[in-house]
Amino acid sequence: MLKLGLNNIKNFCPRAVDLFSYDNNVSSFIKYLIKNKKVAGSFRVTNISSIENQVRLWKRQLPDVTPYYAVKCNPDPVILNVLGKMGVNFDCATQGEIQLVTEKCRVSPDRIIYANPAKMVYHLVYAKSIGVNFTVFDSKDELLKLSKIPNQKFELLLRIATDDKDSMCKFSNKFGANPKDAEKLLLYAKSLGLPVVGVSFHVGSGCGDANSYTKSLANVADIFEIAPKIGIPPLKIIDIGGGFPGNSARYFGKNSPTFEDIVKTLRLGICDFRKKFPNDHNIQFIAEPGRFFVSDAVTIATHIYARKGDNPQSLYVDDGVYGTFNNVIYDHACPSPCKIVFDNNKQVAAVHTAIFGPTCDGLDQICKVENTLLPYCGEGDWLEWENMGAYTHTASFIFNGYTHYPEKFYCYISI
Repeated sequence: MLKLGLNNIKNFCPRAVDLFSYDNNVSSFIKYLIKNKKVAGSFRVTNISSIENQVRLWKRQLPDVTPYYAVKCNPDPVILNVLGKMGVNFDCATQGEIQLVTEKCRVSPDRIIYANPAKMVYHLVYAKSIGVNFTVFDSKDELLKLSKIPNQKFELLLRIATDDKDSMCKFSNKFGANPKDAEKLLLYAKSLGLPVVGVSFHVGSGCGDANSYTKSLANVADIFEIAPKIGIPPLKIIDIGGGFPGNSARYFGKNSPTFEDIVKTLRLGICDFRKKFPNDHNIQFIAEPGRFFVSDAVTIATHIYARKGDNPQSLYVDDGVYGTFNNVIYDHACPSPCKIVFDNNKQVAAVHTAIFGPTCDGLDQICKVENTLLPYCGEGDWLEWENMGAYTHTASFIFNGYTHYPEKFYCYISI
């Protein structure tokens, strides 16, 4: 199995980014940066080794499912390069993401699926012009739009809605055709001369029920059976989307399925699917994992610039929900910090703690007092936040004149 190692990563890490190798752990590396005054404010550390481990885990557990990384999850060019070098393909939703992958990371367009069911015309024209082969649709209107793109040669996947009621971030309210409408959509595509080659679905980000995959696969199987009966060439691609958790800590709650739970269910579903089409050896499974690859890889460190109170205490840090911690609002996250302690012999009792970001908006609260216990923290202390690689800084924006953006560091620490 391919392992990039530190020396190869240096070849594509931007010159403006310092790249360190540290042989202990990420927390020790963070302390090193702070102690040696390498940083003045909040920063993030990406451990490339963690990403490599996740890619290898995917290939061991789901060897017959080709991953297309969801770029929106974390579009850091260094991360994209690591994934690309390890053979992971890419799920792009916009022209900007396609340009990032092909121009900055030099990935071939045939390794991209344009996985947005509702596309802007000029984005489509661009994708076609550089040779992106696959895209998706979920309506007659989108098919008609595709048919009007001059000389377009996309192969299409029909996106169907799923039962995602147990997922934290639902998509079927926005995307996906009712499976009952699949036949008429296939016929319409045929009438327009558009080649449909498969079916896609997405059970929602933060899947709450592993059985959602098998339910959707059953709907896909029905559509695969319908296609030849109405004159459509046999379908060959099943895109099972995303929804895979990024770590073993049950990011979305103690009752949410682990990756292992989902894999066990998926293997059975894929096996049953293949049994229904025993003579079709061209069927391919792909997926669109995002947080699975990067969630654990990134740790954030924030600087406490103000405080008040004793028990409870309120802490004010230099990053918040308008920055890296927008996942509190948009991703249903409950980040859990720890105080960075430089004197290991010093023990302080924990107290209830509220943590706020740097803007003047009352909404800019990262942790609530009733859910958070930390030792007494003083102005100038630091907090460390793990599991911050997915849907965090990618959705941040400027508000209240606050423009600080966490400095980026990369390390290669074997786990």
